[in-house]
Amino acid sequence: MMILNKILWIMPILASLSGCAAMSLEQCKTANWLVVGEKDGSDGRERRLDQYLKACSKGNIVPDQVLYEQGYQKGQRYYCQPDNIFYEALKGNGNYQVCPVENRAVLRPYYQVAHNYYNAENEYQRYQDNFKEYARKAYDDKLKQEERDRYLKLFKDLQNNSDRMNRNYRDAIRVLEKFKYEHGLK
Repeated sequence: MMILNKILWIMPILASLSGCAAMSLEQCKTANWLVVGEKDGSDGRERRLDQYLKACSKGNIVPDQVLYEQGYQKGQRYYCQPDNIFYEALKGNGNYQVCPVENRAVLRPYYQVAHNYYNAENEYQRYQDNFKEYARKAYDDKLKQEERDRYLKLFKDLQNNSDRMNRNYRDAIRVLEKFKYEHGLK
């Protein structure tokens, strides 16, 4: 029973480590390279054909480079749409630079506005979290006085930066909303 428990405990770890490899030998044997390329392109990944070549070479399998490239380009047509780049960047994902060079100038503003908002929102949330934590610890009688003094100083520093932080966040919201309106985004 104890061995079974250890095996059950280790299996998720092994499964997560297998995700590090580009592709297993079994996947190499059965891969539809058009579909693999399309998935990589539509997920906004950089080309991974070199990784597949390396992984599949262990079984003397050579990926079909032409099919992979055709699929990748097809997938990119889905991924490299302005609204998709915008919404991916809002989630902290996305990379317009994987898109064809001729499309990047159009996609860059969609990415930058959304990415700037994402960063401002995260910074604002960290500020709020730190503000609450420092305020709580600055007046926590269970802590030593020197620790409370340190948190009180951190708390006052945050208070001094509150105007800047709030202004940056409001500006990011304003720019985002204006951009969405001007570009018909919801």
